[in-house]
Amino acid sequence: MKKITKNLEETQKLAKEFVDSLNAMKEKGQINKEAIVIALFGDLGSGKTSFVQAIAKNFNIKEGVISPTFVIQKNYPIKNNKNFKNLIHIDAYRLDNPEEILTLGWHELVKNENNLIFVEWPEKIGDHIPKGHKKIYFEFLDPETRSIDVV
Repeated sequence: MKKITKNLEETQKLAKEFVDSLNAMKEKGQINKEAIVIALFGDLGSGKTSFVQAIAKNFNIKEGVISPTFVIQKNYPIKNNKNFKNLIHIDAYRLDNPEEILTLGWHELVKNENNLIFVEWPEKIGDHIPKGHKKIYFEFLDPETRSIDVV
């Protein structure tokens, strides 16, 4: 599903649709009993972090969501949602090799069905990304416009 968003409000609307679809799939038992991992692909400035911010807004997370470029991982508790308890935002850009993701407790994170994990720069963690993960491709078109392709 490829969409062109022309402003932050449209990105937020797309994020809400995405969250609604994940909730529906989980409620129908269409998702396995592990974390949902979403790989976010795109160049710097293409909208990956803005999308995660919009996701957080849909879960009523009040804490400011910023790219965890230097800390690699940020965890945000999700309240009042029966399907997910934790939003985990990982920025793998600064990892030097795929094995470094393991030091974050990666295996435990992906086994926990209460986790919703967004990974920026997933190519940096290689084969550690679980099979069946979701992919979203972001493309900067101009200062306001992004192409967002949910696969």
